Amino acid sequence: MATEHGRATSQSNEAAVRRLYAAFARTDYAQHVRSCLADGAVWHISGSHPLAGDVVGADAIVSRMLQFGEASNNTLRLDTTIVATPTHTVAIHEATASRPGMQYAAHEIDVFHVRDGLVSEFWSFSEDQGATDHIWS
Repeated sequence: MATEHGRATSQSNEAAVRRLYAAFARTDYAQHVRSCLADGAVWHISGSHPLAGDVVGADAIVSRMLQFGEASNNTLRLDTTIVATPTHTVAIHEATASRPGMQYAAHEIDVFHVRDGLVSEFWSFSEDQGATDHIWS
């Protein structure tokens, strides 16, 4: 991890989040995603659908990510742009997914905190929460 006097840099935070998204591209992604997360990581998922809420712990986060994949028959795709500062990293997505009889397309934003090169906390938001609730319900 590139740091400046022991502190995270924009580049090191961006690299940590890029590793997380690159892990999704792997067939065996669960173990690779897990390796990008701090043990006590927290994922805050906005909305009022069954997969929404706070998920605590790296293993629980990986399990929830697998649920999103299963719910979409593994059609969830994120075209992502990442912007980082030394304190926050933001991923802006064009997200798509489908389920029988429904298509989903929306802009989504994930905001990350990175600690020691690992994602420690992140928040997920959708531009169209109604559509997001519908696809994941």
